[in-house]
Amino acid sequence: MKYTETKFLHHLLRLFLSSAFLIFILSNPSVAQKKEIFTQRYQPSFKKGTVKAFLEDIRLRTQIVIEYSSNSLSLENIIDLDGTETSVGMVLQKILKDQHVKLIERSNKIILAPSATPINVDELVAAYTLFGFINEDTSREPMIDATIVDVCHNKTIVSNAHGYYSLSLPEGNHQLKFSYTGYNEKNISVSIHSNTRTDIRLSAKSEMTEIFVTAENPIKKNGADKIPSDLNEPYNFFLGENDPIRSVYLFPGVINLPENFSGMLVRGGGPDENLFLLDGTQIYNPSHMLGALSIINQTSMKSLQLFRSDFPSKYSGSLSSVIDVYTKDGNMEHWHGEGNLSVLSGSFTLEGPLVKNKTAVMASFRHSWPESMLFSFSNNLKPNFYDIHFKLTQLLGKNDKLMGNFYKGQDKINQSGKNTDNLHQWGNIAGSLRWNHLIGAKSFINTSVDASQYNNLGGYKYSLLDDNENEVQSRSLGTFSSIEHYSGKIDGEFYLSAKLRLNMGAKYNHTIIEPFATKITAHLEDDEKSFTSFTPLPFDELSGYAEIEYKPSRHFFFRPGMHVSNYQFKDYHFFSWQPRFFMSYQIDARNQLFASYSRMTQYLHLVTNPYLGLNADIWVPSTAILKPEQSESYNLGYAFHNKRGWRISIDGYWKQLQNITNYADGKSYFINQTNWEQNIESGKGWSYGMELMTEWTSRKFSLHFTYTLSWSWRQFDNINQGEKFPFKYDRRHIINLGIVYHLSRKFDVSALWSYSTGDVYSMPDYVYPDYDNAQQITNPNDLLKNYRFIYQFNSLNQYRTSDYQRFNASIQYSSSKQKKIKSIIAAGVYNIFGSPDQYSYDLLGSLNNKSLIIQSGNTVYNFIPYVSYTLKF
Repeated sequence: MKYTETKFLHHLLRLFLSSAFLIFILSNPSVAQKKEIFTQRYQPSFKKGTVKAFLEDIRLRTQIVIEYSSNSLSLENIIDLDGTETSVGMVLQKILKDQHVKLIERSNKIILAPSATPINVDELVAAYTLFGFINEDTSREPMIDATIVDVCHNKTIVSNAHGYYSLSLPEGNHQLKFSYTGYNEKNISVSIHSNTRTDIRLSAKSEMTEIFVTAENPIKKNGADKIPSDLNEPYNFFLGENDPIRSVYLFPGVINLPENFSGMLVRGGGPDENLFLLDGTQIYNPSHMLGALSIINQTSMKSLQLFRSDFPSKYSGSLSSVIDVYTKDGNMEHWHGEGNLSVLSGSFTLEGPLVKNKTAVMASFRHSWPESMLFSFSNNLKPNFYDIHFKLTQLLGKNDKLMGNFYKGQDKINQSGKNTDNLHQWGNIAGSLRWNHLIGAKSFINTSVDASQYNNLGGYKYSLLDDNENEVQSRSLGTFSSIEHYSGKIDGEFYLSAKLRLNMGAKYNHTIIEPFATKITAHLEDDEKSFTSFTPLPFDELSGYAEIEYKPSRHFFFRPGMHVSNYQFKDYHFFSWQPRFFMSYQIDARNQLFASYSRMTQYLHLVTNPYLGLNADIWVPSTAILKPEQSESYNLGYAFHNKRGWRISIDGYWKQLQNITNYADGKSYFINQTNWEQNIESGKGWSYGMELMTEWTSRKFSLHFTYTLSWSWRQFDNINQGEKFPFKYDRRHIINLGIVYHLSRKFDVSALWSYSTGDVYSMPDYVYPDYDNAQQITNPNDLLKNYRFIYQFNSLNQYRTSDYQRFNASIQYSSSKQKKIKSIIAAGVYNIFGSPDQYSYDLLGSLNNKSLIIQSGNTVYNFIPYVSYTLKF
């Protein structure tokens, strides 16, 4: 074994041992819990009596001496037992409730001493675990983040990503409430005398009983923003496509760039700083149509979480955000399907049991139309894309589940117009095998292996023109690159006590990058096999994490964690410690405070050729010269939630970025496979700001409002004289306002207004003619000659473009939910005012006239009306 691997395993062992020690300190039970005196069997002689009578009965029947002062106890209180008490601790739990005493045990003697606070009677009885899975009633689909409430003790937990829950309860009788938004609440009574498994199935609310109410407001355990599978925001449909990722764009701190190939920026980060996981498998470009549409078909999605302010320790590999998507397992009891027809594409999803309550399958397919209406409204953009998603789920008894996933998607876009002829072609293939295993009442293990591949081909056609702007000659410049990613991981959840949970896991990644090869041909090349790649660039990463979730009281929660990683590319090794921390404090039922800290490391760099069109994104690994990217982020927030349907959250953040990349000015771009590191500039960046999100839901209205105030900076030693400058997409103000009005049970009208201040750009401070004696350019007053001008830039990004805004409107009809076949018809207009989503600026001038800045607006997706039809059966 290599030295670096031995050193990493040593660090990993230290991490796990440190976690185990901290767990021992936090979970070390009180003396009262440890002693067998309280578990001694005891059946009272009577069910109703005074506190004094019960204490005397315990002494007589168990020979346990109980000492107390009559001044410290309300001895004449009448206690009425229910007959289920079978131990000393269970009886003391009832008779000492709300008594201001503390309990001391010595040599088979119990001393009840005065105390300023009431005794915690739950410590007098044994604690057992109630556990199981929460599933949807008709499909047995696991329900993520379902709420479980212990009514008597006002204790709340939520189910995990696989519908599993584990709740530690004191011995005795309990009332439990299980709930999930859009489903009927289920109340059960349980008598706990040992670890007990109880699986719960929740049924969807019927249309007649559906009302707009808000769910429980448990204390926050992370900073995730969640998109439910049944989210319906018609105002945010893209040409009739209900895309869950477009709902992510409406969160504060998130920017969607229709003109940017990667499509999304988060809190001042670059497009490469977002990790997208599909059923745990990394997808490098989860978009269609240059970022306007995602690869997620809403009909197949089970849950989506966006992490931008807080990163649990199991996540790594990105600096700015993580989008974690889980798809449906497949209906275990009935066959169901959904089809959608829009002006852009057609899609369907089919799910059902191959073997009832044992084997289920889910298949989803989507394809764009050969000639869509989009071509008439989108500046000669011809999209051609498809998605295939297949999932097979096999139950292996009550404690085991096996899931196989496969995804394939492809895009090909021809973009033509005046002086424009570009080709964009990319695709993803991903597959995974996952095994869920339940180990007893307190442990849950998830093991998986997965693989993915991403191919990216871009072509740019340029022409040589004569003086009359007639084409003399044309050439096409094409690039191609690919990434292969393989990983194996294991994640464990260990419920150690009612207050303490341990999350722990390890992962191995092997990634192979094939850098692009440039090819010059007479026509646009779309055959990937015709390109020649440089020598592949493989690298490996071995990582592990440990994280503790500790809730010492009803109002306080904190989650410290550590992620460690060992990276190797050729002879270069890098080891990173990545501490994480999250805490929340629930002031009362409506108000919470929360804070987080995260250090992240990213080993992949994304660089973009500035001389090509949109599709010129190239991934490269970290090296001794091109160090891994790192970030440190701090977040402080406040959340408000009441029973009238209002939710308000305010966040303030600060983020520092290190070793981020930029194309080095004046360098040839990947001129050969040995010096590419020299062509990339490394620098630093930072961003900070404030975010506000307000949501309100009533019977008739739904409101979604977000506002972002932010600053984002970059600094490189050899760019802009080493001075800091605003990031290209430093948008100071961003506003999103979405409203839905429910005309009736079947009709909704909605509108969305999005606004942001403009991006920054650079213009020269001076323009002067280039005097050249060899070309006889010597007299600036001689305007008969064609002069070449020199542009002098003194700083970068010193100007700001015009503001951006977009307005969408739609109307939707939905048939009755009680019918077995349901229809949904949506119609609307995207970008009603045809507002530009990108501005470009040119300088036009002469020696006799002042230089003029010419602004031109580019609209990738112009005013586009649409209609769509969805059928559910």
